[in-house]
Amino acid sequence: MRFLKQITALLMCAVMVMTSVVCAAGDVVTDEPGDTVSTPLDNEGGETGEPENPDIPENPDEPDDPEKGTPELVLSDSLLPVTVGASRKITAEAKNFETQPESILWSSADTSIATVDKNGIVTGRSAGRTEITATATDGKTTVSSSCVINVNSKRAFAHLFLSINYQYTKMGDYFYSNNDITWQMPFGFARVYDNAAQLIGYQYDFTRVVFTYGKKDWLIEFWKGQYGLFQMGAEIGVYTKYAVGFGDTVASAYQCASRDEWLDMEMSLWHNLPDGSTQREFTREYGKYWWCDGYKVGKLNKSKPATELQMVSRITLKDEEMAAAFAKGMINSGFKQVDDRSQLTDDSFCREGSDVYFTWRNLTEDQALVPITIDGDRTGILPAIWLGFEKFGASIANFFRAIFSGSLFSRG
Repeated sequence: MRFLKQITALLMCAVMVMTSVVCAAGDVVTDEPGDTVSTPLDNEGGETGEPENPDIPENPDEPDDPEKGTPELVLSDSLLPVTVGASRKITAEAKNFETQPESILWSSADTSIATVDKNGIVTGRSAGRTEITATATDGKTTVSSSCVINVNSKRAFAHLFLSINYQYTKMGDYFYSNNDITWQMPFGFARVYDNAAQLIGYQYDFTRVVFTYGKKDWLIEFWKGQYGLFQMGAEIGVYTKYAVGFGDTVASAYQCASRDEWLDMEMSLWHNLPDGSTQREFTREYGKYWWCDGYKVGKLNKSKPATELQMVSRITLKDEEMAAAFAKGMINSGFKQVDDRSQLTDDSFCREGSDVYFTWRNLTEDQALVPITIDGDRTGILPAIWLGFEKFGASIANFFRAIFSGSLFSRG
């Protein structure tokens, strides 16, 4: 009897071992023909549980990194004006490619209107409208992006008039002042200049940022708008005075910043057109300036206020102490401070160390500028000039009144 029990126990063990082997064999994948793989079903719909190979995504069409967006080629401009014979540069940035494209191919839809070289430099050939296309590939993905080019004929008289007063660069297609030889430098700056500018038809917005640094009062002023009959433009001027503590009054006289006071900066002027599109009129490249200015032949839709123009700039101050003082002055002028450049909107700025980035569009001080056409009985250029003399005379009167009343020496 004992022997029979031992035999029965051995047989049961053998059955259990063989059952385990057979069950395990159902999960083995072999390369032999005729072998099959059995995967249990999770539900009645026939959907399977875990994938056969966990290293392969269930949907191979989806990107490996869900946070990585669709590959795109971002151009610096979607609409760009250029004068016949002049050149403008378009830059392109490849984003979200699996591997960074080694080069970008540029092409023109109509080379008789505009051509483009391998660096994205567009040159106007004849008046008209065409498209410049940039194409990038990483070997797997090819993406293209285009910019509309408006090529304008050269206005001989306007260009001649501006060339007498400013320097012109064909590479960039704008007029500008040479900081080293500007005739305005010996005259410094005072508030009455903005009032006097209307006498020659300058209708612009301006805003002033004043602060104290290094035992000097500093003024950094911004301008943008219509400069006479022929050109639109924008400026950033840097000025100082030693009368620290007397404030910025109607009679304050500033010197143009000396060479060691020049600041590194860059500035672009954008034009918001009536149809809702936006074009970049010019860009002053990053460098040292006391006067960073630029002008284009053209006329604004509405001269005052010049809100269709938008200035985008970066100014590098001497150190973080100066940047903090400048930032405080920006706030006092009505600018809103944001934490990051990606948050910049109209009339806001952000500070990164010694750098201040800002966008200016709507803020302006009351300049009482005179339009060419005045509502009422007095219309036309002559009454406008006469009213300009009235405003200028009032400004001069306020200047001397401030001196003799003692308000020049009051703290402001």
